[in-house]
Amino acid sequence: MLTALILSFLAFTSDSLRVSGNCYNVADQTNEKCNITVVFSTSKQKINVDQLGKFAFELPDSARQLTFELAGFETRNIGVNRIGKNRAKGTFEIKVPMLKNGLDPSIKEDETIFPKSQLFVQVDAPDTETMSIVLMDETTRKVQENRPIVSSPKHRTITTNYVLPGAYTLYTGIFDKTEKEVENSLSKEKVVLNEGFNFLFVRYENAKTNSQVALQMLTPRTLYFDQSSYHLRKDSRLVLDSVCAVLVRRHNLIARVTGHTDNVGKQSLNLILSEYRARVVQHYMKTNGVRPGQIRVEWKGSYLPVAENDREENKSKNRRVEISFREQ
Repeated sequence: MLTALILSFLAFTSDSLRVSGNCYNVADQTNEKCNITVVFSTSKQKINVDQLGKFAFELPDSARQLTFELAGFETRNIGVNRIGKNRAKGTFEIKVPMLKNGLDPSIKEDETIFPKSQLFVQVDAPDTETMSIVLMDETTRKVQENRPIVSSPKHRTITTNYVLPGAYTLYTGIFDKTEKEVENSLSKEKVVLNEGFNFLFVRYENAKTNSQVALQMLTPRTLYFDQSSYHLRKDSRLVLDSVCAVLVRRHNLIARVTGHTDNVGKQSLNLILSEYRARVVQHYMKTNGVRPGQIRVEWKGSYLPVAENDREENKSKNRRVEISFREQ
């Protein structure tokens, strides 16, 4: 017993976020006073609830699950997951639906009432700024989750239901006052969302970057290809990821994608190859959330080399796709 108490104390002395909210009966929407337990890997900790059923407590990184219990109701065991690099103490409000015993158990499959996964976002930014948060799905599932989340100065706490668990790339940025385009360049990190409650704290300083980097993101980019190939290299995919991140948030930008080849082989076949290279880039951008209307595609075959086709080193510079940007 003493060991469990010591472990619980140590768990709550780690960096924590704050959770507040209440449980409610899904049948009549009334608040209920639940018994709440924070579950760690080797210990548990009971949470106090006031007479109205409201709760507020610190949730440390080491927490694995929250248990909500109430006589006459089904017990809820909900996993907790803190995502993102920032560990500042954001405050998140949660509402926990409780199902009375004896009711149709299929109600629990209704994700409008019992979402299997939720993302809670807390934004710390000046009142003059609007934060943009976008999750780009890194899984191979057929239905991808590429959901933009925008925080306005009036809404710094955001709840997103039905978010699919899995690996994501998290992009954050700052919109200008018109909320029409990203003013500052975007930060990027790999995150994993789990079933249950996912908590993300976003700080203004994390998304704000050097303006010179933002300008660099809009300079023309060049992707290179192997001889007679239109398959994207790994380094090209990394470049395209950063390009897509900008285009997803700046809908006023148009990307012109132009395919090229060296002069090896017939010009007619090179023209086809340059089209394939441009098309594969176009497809990659679309699957990563870029609107089709933001992409203009063309191909030039071997007619516009950037280097002499006299030796392999120079030919490799001509096997390329160029991406340039302009505003609509």
